[in-house]
Amino acid sequence: MTMKKKNFFLKNIIGSPVYSPAQRNCGHLADFVLRLKKSFPEVTKAVLFIYETSDYRIADKSDFEDFNPSGFKLAKPVSELPVFSESDELITATQLWDKSVIDTVNVRTVQINDLKLHLHSDTRLFLTGIDISFSAALRRLGLEKFPGGIFKKLGFDLQEEIISWNKIIGFSEEFSNLTPKLTADNLQNLHPADLAEILDELEDSDRLSVLENLDEEIAADTLGEAEAETQLQIIEQLDPQAASELIDEMDPDEAADLLQDLDPEKARLILAKMDIADAIDVKELLRHREDTAGGLMTTEYASIFEDFTVKEAFDHLRLIATDIEIIYYMYIIDPEEKLKGVVSIRDLLAANPQAKVSEVMDDDLVVVYPETEQEEVANLMNKYDYMAIPVVNYDRQIVGVVTIDDIMDVMEEEASEDMFKFAGSSDEELNYTSPLQACRARLPWLLITLATGFITSSILKNFMTEFDNVIVLAFFVPVVMAMGGNTGIQSSTLIIRGMALNDYSGGELFKRLLSEIASGALMGISCGLVVGLWAKYLISTDLTISAAFSPFFLALTVGIAMMSAMTFAALFGALVPIIFDRLKIDPAVASGPFVTSSNDIFALIIYYAVSLFMLSYAAL
Repeated sequence: MTMKKKNFFLKNIIGSPVYSPAQRNCGHLADFVLRLKKSFPEVTKAVLFIYETSDYRIADKSDFEDFNPSGFKLAKPVSELPVFSESDELITATQLWDKSVIDTVNVRTVQINDLKLHLHSDTRLFLTGIDISFSAALRRLGLEKFPGGIFKKLGFDLQEEIISWNKIIGFSEEFSNLTPKLTADNLQNLHPADLAEILDELEDSDRLSVLENLDEEIAADTLGEAEAETQLQIIEQLDPQAASELIDEMDPDEAADLLQDLDPEKARLILAKMDIADAIDVKELLRHREDTAGGLMTTEYASIFEDFTVKEAFDHLRLIATDIEIIYYMYIIDPEEKLKGVVSIRDLLAANPQAKVSEVMDDDLVVVYPETEQEEVANLMNKYDYMAIPVVNYDRQIVGVVTIDDIMDVMEEEASEDMFKFAGSSDEELNYTSPLQACRARLPWLLITLATGFITSSILKNFMTEFDNVIVLAFFVPVVMAMGGNTGIQSSTLIIRGMALNDYSGGELFKRLLSEIASGALMGISCGLVVGLWAKYLISTDLTISAAFSPFFLALTVGIAMMSAMTFAALFGALVPIIFDRLKIDPAVASGPFVTSSNDIFALIIYYAVSLFMLSYAAL
């Protein structure tokens, strides 16, 4: 029998009728059994559901007269087929549904929604690919026509997304047997950063399966690139001996960061089993807080004595290069290991090989101490465009270096922390899985905002009572409050950012404060003029809403109130972070809920006061 169609999806074949030798429909196809020792697994057996006995039977391909998706016809009676029993030795096609795998082409984890089968020579079925698309999920649920048809009419892309079988990697113990070349051909060729992203997405057992198929060095680099939570979960699953072997291969600073977050007893057991030299380096780093230069630094750096020639420096560099994380500079020391200078690899390449390194080194050094806060280290490296900065003790002896890759992590961490503070939350909330935990983190700031709402509602009540005969003024309360709040946020954000980057000295900070007040006044005049014109139009279109005062006078009142509120909001938004900084409170806390809520109150008070003054003046 020759068939035109050669490719099929498993979902479309499952349930196909099975015929007895007498052409009677005796059951339907329930599953396939796959042969494992092939680049593309081959279907070797079928699992059948038999109607007469209501049980499952297993049939070898040779038990069929016809064995293809157009029809499955048995060559022997059903009674001669053995009853199917699940076995760990048998891998069925439906077991692969919903498995997570690594797509090595796009470097991501994906889920198998359906399997693509290819009919070869009309008798042999091979598993050639997986379909990870949304349309495959609809197919599995029997929703391909509805609502799948509706999605297509609405313009949604419901095309299949097929990944070739030899481009994926499976994880579970039985599934990994289907991809025997994964260690040599796939995983080892991926970058550790890509592998780390994959680890972060996987289940705990699958993470170990991936790491076990990597050599120790790549496994350590991958673990070092992974999220802290992922690192902890992996190490906690390993016994101290296996964990120590993995951590031994990590850079000392990364190993210290990991051990610092572990249970102290397990960290002690791991350190006891580590290589002695590596353990000493890690223990030294563990003495320092992780948010200081001592906690960020690595003890692997290139140092040479000041009487070395350039040629000798390169000879020494070749000996130690494989043991050093990143080499940007060579640090020049005296016999007492005191730091005398630094020379970049570029300058060494350009120098005379016979020249002394002391002749080409830069002795105008910028250094930090182990206790230096990470923000200051980041600011110094950003200011001087350093790729690394030396960490020295108070005897001027070099103890480590902080490299740019660690500082980039710090900058990202600090930026994230500030963003969460602006919103009245914390980055810990990313790890919360319980709504109760998220509520506990956010509720305090929301309660503060609610309390300010009580104040504004009380002021507004007095406002409405006082101006019940000029109710039109109440129309503009939301506008004045919103503009005041936004102006305050803009000012506080600019000041906080400038302070974080150390852009302001004492005098410059005062000038910036005056500049913000002036900017607020100019923006207030502009917005006040616009809102005044709008108020004039709104009031003029219905003179009955306030006969006691002219539309122009009421519009002027609203415009002056808007200008005053925005000017004050700019001053308040810029001043509060400065005050918080002087009180040793993180200025980032001044933004978000605090400034916005406070400016709502002040904007309403200013509007109330201006309106009261203007209307009292008009009554004279």
